[in-house]
Amino acid sequence: MANTISGFSQGITVIAIPWYFSDTLDSPGLFGKIYMAVTIVSLFWGLYVGTLVDRYNRKHLFLLENLAGAFILLTASAYGFYAGEVSVALVSLVFASTFWIYNIHYPTLYAFAQEILERDQYQKLASYIEVQGQLTTMIAGAMAAILLSGASSGNFEFLGQEYPAPFSFEAWSLPKIFLLDGCTYLLSSLVIASIAFVPLVKRYKEGGGVIAQLKTGIEFLKVNPSIFLFGNAAYFIFVTIMVANFFLFPNLIKSVLNGSGSDYAIAEMAYALGAIGAGLFVRYIFNRTNYVMACIVLSLLGAAVFFSISYGVSMMGLLVLMAFLALSNSGSRIMRITYLMERIPNQFIGRAGSVFQVINVVFRIILIGSFSLAFFTENISYAFFILGFGAFIAALILLKNYRTLVNLKSCNLPEQAKSEQL
Repeated sequence: MANTISGFSQGITVIAIPWYFSDTLDSPGLFGKIYMAVTIVSLFWGLYVGTLVDRYNRKHLFLLENLAGAFILLTASAYGFYAGEVSVALVSLVFASTFWIYNIHYPTLYAFAQEILERDQYQKLASYIEVQGQLTTMIAGAMAAILLSGASSGNFEFLGQEYPAPFSFEAWSLPKIFLLDGCTYLLSSLVIASIAFVPLVKRYKEGGGVIAQLKTGIEFLKVNPSIFLFGNAAYFIFVTIMVANFFLFPNLIKSVLNGSGSDYAIAEMAYALGAIGAGLFVRYIFNRTNYVMACIVLSLLGAAVFFSISYGVSMMGLLVLMAFLALSNSGSRIMRITYLMERIPNQFIGRAGSVFQVINVVFRIILIGSFSLAFFTENISYAFFILGFGAFIAALILLKNYRTLVNLKSCNLPEQAKSEQL
């Protein structure tokens, strides 16, 4: 419940702020620079997050992240109402804080779940979170579209069409949206505070400070190269999805398919439906095989989708392919997370995940920087081909190490961790 409520507030904010830069300020380029700066900072923040997750009480971290979000958003809202406007700096701070809260939210969520749930519940949890997250995103997107367009004439606009509304209201300003989101963070905090649990695994206190514990986490991956390989190779399909969704698909729909903003929104809804389908059915589809083979098949599916798009596709065909692409990404994420939760000790799950996340961000920055070149802007099909090739190589890496990964049942501990555990 807390995850849904906070996810709802995050969803509205991350839609409203880019729209503010594009529509109100007419400065999408400025937002792009802010987004890049926030992403670069997240490289360092991501490593630190893993140490926090493994060092402190996960419930307390959940509570603090939501209280921090509430404080920042409600303060920004109060200032906006007082001054009659919000500055670019303040809006940027709200976006950055929402982005960084998201960076700590899911690592904490999965580590907390691993700590309080039985092993045979991990896959169900990952599937439920996928469905929950996509449904929340869809609802938040629809809510943001209604709030940003308003219904002052007795109609509201959604996906480029006008629909009758049983009420009338002006489009919401950012201070109002920040107030709503801040209140949902507060509500989420109350839900988290009420959670009572008994840990099923025992964590021990490690010596040294944050840097020393980060080094121990990196050492853990060094003595478990198969985990490092799987964690990154199975995660690469997510790299391609992030680059495609936020960077390539808008250009493809507008410049190649001559589509509109409504077409882009419908494509995103098709993607969300595919992701929900993955959450509901992927564990039944692959119930006769193992997590590694499932990740290989789903990565190959993603590669096939990208190759198909690079060859040429209609708008209707793109909608179908987007649903399959979501199935590939979300299904692979469910299988990957379950595999890692079953093998990585709860003592190290946060730090291992943060290393995977940082490497993932580095790949995304490299690909986005490359695809920003004029050649790829004018020949976007090559960009999709490269993404398909990358997903194909990731599948081959998993296939090459298939036997080792399938036979891996537990992880080795670094020497420092062994002595501290004793």
